Amino acid sequence: MLKRTLLAAVAAGLMSAHGALAQAPIAISVLPTGAINNAQAQAMARVIQENAGVQVRLLTFNASSAIMGAANSNQAEFAFISNAEAGPAVRGQEAYEGAPMERLQMAATILPLVVGVFVRKDSGIETVDELRGRRFPTGWQGFPHGLYLSNALLATAGLSLDDVDGVPVSNLLRAADDVAQGRTVGSMFSVGAPKVAEVDSAVGGVRFLSLDDSPEALARMQSVRPEYHITRIEPAGHLVGVEGPTNMMRYFMVLLVNEGTPEDVVYNTVKALHENKPGLVSGHPSFGPMNFDDMAMQHPGIEHHPGAIRYFREAGLWQD
Repeated sequence: MLKRTLLAAVAAGLMSAHGALAQAPIAISVLPTGAINNAQAQAMARVIQENAGVQVRLLTFNASSAIMGAANSNQAEFAFISNAEAGPAVRGQEAYEGAPMERLQMAATILPLVVGVFVRKDSGIETVDELRGRRFPTGWQGFPHGLYLSNALLATAGLSLDDVDGVPVSNLLRAADDVAQGRTVGSMFSVGAPKVAEVDSAVGGVRFLSLDDSPEALARMQSVRPEYHITRIEPAGHLVGVEGPTNMMRYFMVLLVNEGTPEDVVYNTVKALHENKPGLVSGHPSFGPMNFDDMAMQHPGIEHHPGAIRYFREAGLWQD
């Protein structure tokens, strides 16, 4: 069911120099509260409100297809989603064959998203290959990307979801709840997500498993989706479950936009995000690795919105 979140951090009274909101309110579709994407979207919304003079609300959905569908149908102006999900949707591949989301364009590449496999500490599991035959989430009816993420992570150890004792789940938050309630030994999830910290507190500790980073393991991972890469994460206070240098999977979070969104709205949104990294980092520490040179990154089969191109040209980031 659609949940509407009106951010209160910057009230509706945010005024322009002429005493009125500079633009009509805009919406960003994203995963629900508890997912790291939601926390990141809240930080972006605050920065946009404070620097572009526009009120922002979040529309939350459990499924990536619904997140993108909201923007494709202009229910939301923007969608915060991964490049690994956006590509097939816009190009009309896989589940979107014959029904591409043709009204979606790229506004900006925001930041790398790092995903791994976390397990309960009391499971005794230390490596990914030890998940063979253990109870692990599968199905992912409400979050089909979960199938690709899980299979890519398991592939680094030569496994797939066929090799675990599958426990059907609908989405990320349900999968994490199953870990907390002992139905499964672990799940895939984004590092730094509030939900991981919640499970850690509930079960007395979780740990992320380090992936094999050999060329062979990377090739197996990328046979699932070429957008996936292996990266090393160092421990940090906000990264619950990262006990030492840990190899995880990385891809990119992007901000999609409906092609009919006014050029000035997109220009001002992208400008606010590009010029205010400190505000983003203060909103959520995961924005620390954000590389401004990547914001104009090209993605196969996805055109950039004219408003984004105009700003990136002015900022010296656009390459024709």
